[in-house]
Formats: sequence, C-alpha cells, structure tokens
Amino acid sequence: MPSRTDTAHRVHPNIILAVLSLAGLAYAVLSSSVIPALPTIQHDLHTSEAGVSWVLTGYLLSASVATSIIGRLGDMYGKERLLLYTLIALALGTLLAAVSDSLGVLIVARVIQGSPPTVSPAASA
Repeated sequence: MPSRTDTAHRVHPNIILAVLSLAGLAYAVLSSSVIPALPTIQHDLHTSEAGVSWVLTGYLLSASVATSIIGRLGDMYGKERLLLYTLIALALGTLLAAVSDSLGVLIVARVIQGSPPTVSPAASA
C-alpha cells in the first residue's frame, strides 16, 4: 500500500499527454491558420501585401530565434517551468492579437505568440 507522500507525487501520464498535445495543437493552428486570413487582414487593416506578410514573418522569425534560447533556458531552469511560461506568453500574445486594431500591434502580438513554441512536447516529456 503506497504511503500518502507517494500518492501526492504520482505522475498522471494521460493528463501530461493531454496538456502537451493541446499545447502542440495550439501552436500548429496559430502558425498555419493565419495564411488563408492574410487577404482579409490586409483589407481590414488597410495595408499593403508587404505589410501584412510581416504578420506571418514575425511569427516564424521569433519562433526560429527563440528556439535555441528557450531550449537552453529549459535545460537550466526546468522544462516544465519554461513550458508554463511559454503557454502564458502564448495566451498573452493571443489576447493582444484579438484586441489589436493596427498592423503594428498585430505584428507585435504575433511575435509574442511565436516565441513560445520552442519548448516542444517531445522535449518536455
């Protein structure tokens, strides 16, 4: 019979898998769903094609730069902690993108959204 301390620290792999899968799905949707919406964003924000392309480029650029940085920080401070921080940054970036009414704010929000996906579910397990 396990003691109370053993049960308190029991790992639930199904919950971990569900959270990591949801995080991976959120990043995949955010990176690909904006592509078909670019013409609509361009029309609604009254900007050029070059300007609206930065909505996608900013996301991809921040994701590629932050990958090594957050990966190293995850090794130093713990992958679980960094996964939590990246999910919080993703939520804040998504909230900012939802309330943005200008191209500059939307690009900043997409850069914030793009920085977290560096702690991948496979690396955090």
